[in-house]
Amino acid sequence: MGPTLVFRSTYGRVLTVATGVVAVALGVTTAVTGDVRAVVDALLPAALVTYLVWMLFWRPAVEVSDGGVEVRNVTRTVRVPWTAYEGAETRYSLEVRYAGGRVTAWAAPRSSGTARWLRSSRRRTAGQDQVVSGASAEAVAEAVEQRHGLLAAAGHLDRPVPGAPGARATWHVLELAVLGALVVGTAVALTA
Repeated sequence: MGPTLVFRSTYGRVLTVATGVVAVALGVTTAVTGDVRAVVDALLPAALVTYLVWMLFWRPAVEVSDGGVEVRNVTRTVRVPWTAYEGAETRYSLEVRYAGGRVTAWAAPRSSGTARWLRSSRRRTAGQDQVVSGASAEAVAEAVEQRHGLLAAAGHLDRPVPGAPGARATWHVLELAVLGALVVGTAVALTA
């Protein structure tokens, strides 16, 4: 029925790139000394901070498609098919309710009055998908409700489907393992 909308934070991307640039500059500056140990000791904490900023601010997103709503947070992703969807609301951030639970979206905080006044959501087409930068919880909730309404009006959601899949949560095991390795590496480097 419609394109897949992916809501992400522009601020998070800028912050992650800036953090990465500082980490690289630190590595280059330390490499000038020629001491390999000093370079490793400087790069491990810088890599840890950059990776953590990436996990917290770049990676989280909310995807709205004909299949449902996907909320990608810091530690896990929850996929809510339209058959399990019960509603969306904004409190401090977007909250998607589904049969058996709810998930709060890290990527879609509620905007302040000033932010609503200053913000203008920009969309850029990326193939069939549209990436929406700088979206607030209110804008994402509106997109979710709009897509649900369109699918319901088209008759795709008018009858229950026995055995339809429910919401599914997937933990970000690899990302958490990398974070753990960076924490251990940094701790060893700083104590040695």
